[in-house]
Amino acid sequence: MKNLSLFVFFIFFILPSYSFSSPKTGFNELLTLTEENPGLVIAAQQLAISRNLPVSIIAPERIMIHARSIENGNPVYIVITDFRNIYNGSYTAFYDEIIGSVNINNSRIDYGNGRIVDNSNSKEFFYPELKDNLTSSKVLMIPESSRDRVFIFDSFNGDLIDSNFIPTSSIQLSTPIHALQRVNGTDILVSDQISDVVQRFDQSGIYQSVFAPSGGLNNSILDNIRGMAYRPNNNLLVTVGSGLSTNTIQEFDLSGNSLGSFITTGITSPFGILYLQNNILVSCSSAPNDVANYDLNGNFIAPFHSSTNLNFAEQMIELDNKNIVVAGFSLPSGLVILDSAGNYIRTLNVVTGNRGVYLLGNGHYLTTSGTAVYELDSASGSVIRTIVGSTGFSFRFISEYELVEPSLRLTVSLESCPFQKIFNVELRSSSSPYNLIDSSSVLAGSGIASTVTFPNAASGVGYYIVAKSENSLETWSSNPQMFKSNFSAYNFTTESSKAYGGNMVNSGGSWSFYQGNINQDESINLEDVLLVYNDAINFTSGNVITDLNCDNLVDLSDLITVFTNSSNFVHVLNP
Repeated sequence: MKNLSLFVFFIFFILPSYSFSSPKTGFNELLTLTEENPGLVIAAQQLAISRNLPVSIIAPERIMIHARSIENGNPVYIVITDFRNIYNGSYTAFYDEIIGSVNINNSRIDYGNGRIVDNSNSKEFFYPELKDNLTSSKVLMIPESSRDRVFIFDSFNGDLIDSNFIPTSSIQLSTPIHALQRVNGTDILVSDQISDVVQRFDQSGIYQSVFAPSGGLNNSILDNIRGMAYRPNNNLLVTVGSGLSTNTIQEFDLSGNSLGSFITTGITSPFGILYLQNNILVSCSSAPNDVANYDLNGNFIAPFHSSTNLNFAEQMIELDNKNIVVAGFSLPSGLVILDSAGNYIRTLNVVTGNRGVYLLGNGHYLTTSGTAVYELDSASGSVIRTIVGSTGFSFRFISEYELVEPSLRLTVSLESCPFQKIFNVELRSSSSPYNLIDSSSVLAGSGIASTVTFPNAASGVGYYIVAKSENSLETWSSNPQMFKSNFSAYNFTTESSKAYGGNMVNSGGSWSFYQGNINQDESINLEDVLLVYNDAINFTSGNVITDLNCDNLVDLSDLITVFTNSSNFVHVLNP
């Protein structure tokens, strides 16, 4: 964000130089400030890293600590002691105060830049649990802005499907807020609050480009962006909280070209957009209008709701009975239910610090906060379960992604070829005689995720994954794998045990498929050696099957690979 350097200058040189034993900014105030201006968090984290102080601490006593701002040249941490009701007993502190009150010797400490010291000896708090009993073909995308990735969940029962649908390694993300399926395909658009652009990813979670503004970063158009929505004509709307376009909704066409401001009045620090049949609601984090009402052309009608019952409104949904549910972030926090005219009905406040909300197919609410993803009873608001929590994550808005056919996100590598090649991928029955269920081809390899679809597969059924390129050894997954809500991800490259019988080779730190099975007879042997040898002595060049290392020349290096595998009697291993 363009104002980040100004934040850093201000907190280092403009703040008073005198010291105080505790931060002047209290928990409630700081939480609101950093929700609206995440540049404060980035500055605090950078300062903590420079001083070798923790960015975050998660204690098994269910205490969560994060660097969120700076006072008097020191990082200010928020200390959350109640994950469900974050406003209950939470406070701000400097690091010296924290180490005097929290035992960090048995905690998980994140020092930033990937340096984590985990003394907790417990997986309960830090590793999301994947479920197998998933039922819907529609998944829910939820960005997580502490580690900058996108999770997916089942839209019927809320079970976690994958915690790296868009992985953390996507460096283009820095505080992602809202992920939407692109209206004309399978791509995913993600609004990013710090990078000030809408990023585009493919269905394999691989970064493609900046979508909006189409020309790249332009803070006169987008700055401190939050929620998004599509107009009926499929143009994209984006809320803007800072810069020259502050307190507006900006509009973009199908190619991400800016069409200017769609809404310019009646909103202060907008967050969420909800399209109804005949009008549009926009939620705001600041008064005077908690939720503002507009016609379909973006003309301000009137405040939809403004009262002390709702503070810092974020995502909104409409129920079948036309009631509106609003995620209220600040006190009095919770899921605030309004009628179709905007009149207050009640608040479900067992969970506070709410950002996202969705009505699951099972009739329960899914809601997100700065600590977890919860499934709530829609009548009482009581917590049915914490789906992902106690992990130091920071979850945001919830949106649907349609997986029409079972989709496998496959990651493989070849031992000699550093490029992607065409792979034939099969799904086979989990029981003898392991009949072929479906097969498809996909460009894969080099450790890059690729998505392949299988129309004949079904969720909840186990299949062996079998893959090979034109000159690699057929390799089976170690165990049958299930599609969960039409999605499955399998990465062969992380460890040898991902292949049946450990039948891979470590190449450059990545577990890879053996190469050299030229005649595809399920064994790398003398016949394959002779085929490579003949092409080598004839100086064969180009894209040929005997060019194992993909350098467009069959030579000694290819011969060494096939000869080594032949000498080691490498062959297919399967159940």
